Amino acid sequence: MRRRPVPRKKLSDVVEEELEQMIRRREFAEGEQLPSERELMAFFNVGRPSVREALAALKRKGLVQINNGERARVCRPSADTIISELSGMAKDFLTKPGGIAHFEQLRLFFESSLVRYAAEFATDEQIARLGKALEMNSQSLDDNDLFIRSDIEFHRELAEIPGNPIFMVIHVALLDWLIAARPTVSLAELHAHNNISYQQHIAIYQAICKRDPDAADKALKSHLNSVFAAYYPAKK
Repeated sequence: MRRRPVPRKKLSDVVEEELEQMIRRREFAEGEQLPSERELMAFFNVGRPSVREALAALKRKGLVQINNGERARVCRPSADTIISELSGMAKDFLTKPGGIAHFEQLRLFFESSLVRYAAEFATDEQIARLGKALEMNSQSLDDNDLFIRSDIEFHRELAEIPGNPIFMVIHVALLDWLIAARPTVSLAELHAHNNISYQQHIAIYQAICKRDPDAADKALKSHLNSVFAAYYPAKK
């Protein structure tokens, strides 16, 4: 059997793992400040760079908050933290061949469930908020920045209806990633392009008002497929 050297861990990785275990064992309670950098340096017998790298890694994991001039404070990971960690990888994936199509399909599957749920369970108040977002849509057909905001608001209201905060975070991230990757619509096509989306939003809204999940699902799929085809027409 040939000898194989065991790779040595970076000091910062060792410090990170030790601190993470201490946090998970509740040796530091949520909201409690960690020892100062100098104290951590002495405790682990490492230099300041190793401590700072370890704290930065814990921050990315959502286990500590770091504010300028203050010691790191223990916190718990949130849905936002999870998505933030994925954001860089998601944006890289979008640049790969087929990446956008895969994310658009993910959005379609996700929102299909949302509209079906909305048609069955949305309260009158939630439907009214959806209607207000639709009204904003109608007033911004010639202002693309405003239309995009009202478009996002319409879909955000859909994501909010189930009352699941994870749905909201996933939905916001999905739209941010996809919209950032889209090409710009020419001014000549702007009104017609936005009006098509607006009319499709009306169809989704009306199906939800009628408490018809099948019609809502069909309208949503028609809308998202149309949006994808408009931004990324099939090459002949």
